[in-house]
Amino acid sequence: MEVMAAVMLLAITLTVILSLRDQAVGRAANARSLAVATRLANLMMHRIEGGLVPELFDGLEGDFAEEGFAEFSFRLGIGEGSIVALDNVETDSPEYAWRRDKEEAWEAAEGEEDDNGVKPEKTRVVVAVQWPKFSGDPQDYRLESLIETWAVRQDFELWEATWGKNSLAEVE
Repeated sequence: MEVMAAVMLLAITLTVILSLRDQAVGRAANARSLAVATRLANLMMHRIEGGLVPELFDGLEGDFAEEGFAEFSFRLGIGEGSIVALDNVETDSPEYAWRRDKEEAWEAAEGEEDDNGVKPEKTRVVVAVQWPKFSGDPQDYRLESLIETWAVRQDFELWEATWGKNSLAEVE
């Protein structure tokens, strides 16, 4: 009887220990994936800042296969009212209304200057990186930033007007 009780206690203990180990491995894998997603989102944000993303538009999707992370995909949101920016925002919240208002104002003034004769300096960009979770539904990481409008709209005349004094020829 004592041997059976000891074996049963050992079996329960081993089951609990193996379950905890499995959870720890899953959390470590998810932490690694989150760290990679953070770096990839920053990489994409830096590419946008440099005007290096051709054909940039709201809702642009792709993956990071060239960087060696094909299981990681991205989706870009451009502007306050972007679908990506509004993904996790309740439709009756003040933030939703504010973002939609800002986007409508931007679209109405597309190509125009503001009251002071200056184009908007910054545009909100959202990079949502998604990856398969160790177990369960995919996870995502969202990075939002305000980027120079010339880089987002790839308006190099605006860049010249803003940064003309720092042109490559003058630096050389």
